[in-house]
Amino acid sequence: MERYTEAIKADQAAGAEYYAASLNRKTEQQKALESLLRTLRLEPATIADIACGGGGTSYHLGALYPAAAFTLVDMNEEAIALASDAVRGLDARCVVGSVYDLQLESNSFDLVICWQAISWFDNPERALHELIRICKPGGRVYASSLFNVEHDVDIYANVEDHTRPSSAQGMRYAYNTYSLTSIRKWVGHLVSHLAIHEFEIPIDIPPSGRGLGTFTVRLDNGKRLQLSAGMLLNWGILDLRK
Repeated sequence: MERYTEAIKADQAAGAEYYAASLNRKTEQQKALESLLRTLRLEPATIADIACGGGGTSYHLGALYPAAAFTLVDMNEEAIALASDAVRGLDARCVVGSVYDLQLESNSFDLVICWQAISWFDNPERALHELIRICKPGGRVYASSLFNVEHDVDIYANVEDHTRPSSAQGMRYAYNTYSLTSIRKWVGHLVSHLAIHEFEIPIDIPPSGRGLGTFTVRLDNGKRLQLSAGMLLNWGILDLRK
């Protein structure tokens, strides 16, 4: 986790650009999350946004749940500063903290979100346990990540992007894909419901540059593969009910 945070800090300019884009334009994954929440007709009063980055997820959820109380947590101080600005119109508090040791009370949130983050954690099992711990009984945890639902195989990868400043400092990113088998083993005993919703992106994204960055390739059947620097991205949304 510390390595990831240091790499993020080294690539701060790219991160700030990404965070700003997530505020200005709702991502397709954000739309998918909101569709799931609407389908379930959830009305959470308390929402935790863990590994919140620049606060884009909470910023958009604030329009859906304007009366909710938000708590945003991230290890990166610079990200928390951006998040604080992004959610200044909401009932929200933003704190620097580790997903492995959340300084939040157990059973205290109706909805816990961890968006586009778990694939980059050194210890995903511990992180998931913390997300579930702070969720109220009967509440929901949603986490988007790279998941392998077709095969019982986990993929643990370290990525060095030579187009970013972090590479010059010898820093690498984790880019992990977790099987449904592992997810069940890690948290199945802690929840009453577990599912992974495969995320099929509905738009074309052209390649941009030679570093990390999602683009799509359309297959003959109309489906789109999501790729980044030659890697297949099996995005999905983990859906847990405590």
